[in-house]
Amino acid sequence: MARVLIIEDSKVVQQVLRHLLSQKFATEFIDHVDFAWDYQQAQDLIQQHHYDLALVDMTLPDCDTGDAVRLTVDQDIATVVLTSSLDESQRQQMLELGVVDYVIKDNRDSYLYAVRLLTQLLRNKGLRVLVADDSRLSRQILRQMLERQLYEVVEAPDGEQALKLLRDDASIKLLLCDYAMPVMDGFELVRAIRNYRGRDDLAIVGISGAGRNGLSAKFIKYGANDFLTKPFANEEFHCRVLQTVEQLHLISQIRATAERDHLTGLFNRRYLQEHGLKLFSKGEGDVTVALIDADNFKQINDKYGHQAGDSALQQLASRLNQHLEGRIVARFGGEEFAVLSQCDGEEFERFKGNLVSFNEHLMAHPIVVAGEPYDMSVSIGLAKLGHRNLDTCLHSADQALYKAKASGKKQLLVEPIENV
Repeated sequence: MARVLIIEDSKVVQQVLRHLLSQKFATEFIDHVDFAWDYQQAQDLIQQHHYDLALVDMTLPDCDTGDAVRLTVDQDIATVVLTSSLDESQRQQMLELGVVDYVIKDNRDSYLYAVRLLTQLLRNKGLRVLVADDSRLSRQILRQMLERQLYEVVEAPDGEQALKLLRDDASIKLLLCDYAMPVMDGFELVRAIRNYRGRDDLAIVGISGAGRNGLSAKFIKYGANDFLTKPFANEEFHCRVLQTVEQLHLISQIRATAERDHLTGLFNRRYLQEHGLKLFSKGEGDVTVALIDADNFKQINDKYGHQAGDSALQQLASRLNQHLEGRIVARFGGEEFAVLSQCDGEEFERFKGNLVSFNEHLMAHPIVVAGEPYDMSVSIGLAKLGHRNLDTCLHSADQALYKAKASGKKQLLVEPIENV
């Protein structure tokens, strides 16, 4: 979470920004916002607090135009200019000074854009970017520009080293790749890395000097998301990079929506089955599944209503996810959950023990239904190790769950392996 400084002398604009900064998309990244009416108050606040970002009006009553911007930039605070007008000389001056971007105050939508820009910059914080370029000077310039956008930057002098870094470090989410590099050029690097990491996991911006016809099209056909021609303006660079990373974030959101259960926030059945199929197809160690069903859950819906039932499921899901941290926990349907685990014989026994202890914990610490403690237990069916595919593993766990429910509930049973 971050602390943001807004330097703005208009009460109306401050009011609009306060409202927008209270929206969920902003509070997800910003936990504290300070407002300064003038230069002196901004100076006092900067002496008292550390700020990650500043949104700064160029014209204030107690200083010359742009002085407040220089104040925040000099303090190494990533700065976005908010102004009612900006002529070409001022625009160039501000960009050369090192601001990330500027926003013209011409309508309400511009304030929304400014706040969204702040949240996007804060989302960049800690995101790793790889700059692959054989020129040390170019890498240095790109590093400075990227660090203004709060990225964490790593460097590689050629394509071969860049490829190794990208294979070994999945936390790198953006690659800036020059075309002309020794050992492995930009085309070869992009083509090679796309065999390992798709567009939904890694964004790529190709870079090259002017005068090379068709490079941009080739880069994009080989797997780049965008392309920049040297020399490029700082403003164009910032816009292109921010837009590329924003697209990556939107893809991530879409994927999360497709993979998550809307009620509990756990993975959904589709994700569990797709992930399980991959694990079995790789053959990387033993894989097993537990199916977990809330005992007598229908009584909650019948007595207290479906809203109370939804709350009970959310509590159960949260506890299950915490207790089995590190394993794939999914809502399988209704009041049934599934846990996918990759484990050997010894780990299987530990997994089994974790499931038993979860049930014991649940019975000892009731959930809350309609404001009152409610005793709940679960029945668990666990597949033994040794299954060759996900379907037989799920079938085995389902058979064990059926027997656990039929023989008194509140227990875990393991189904013997047959025909696996």
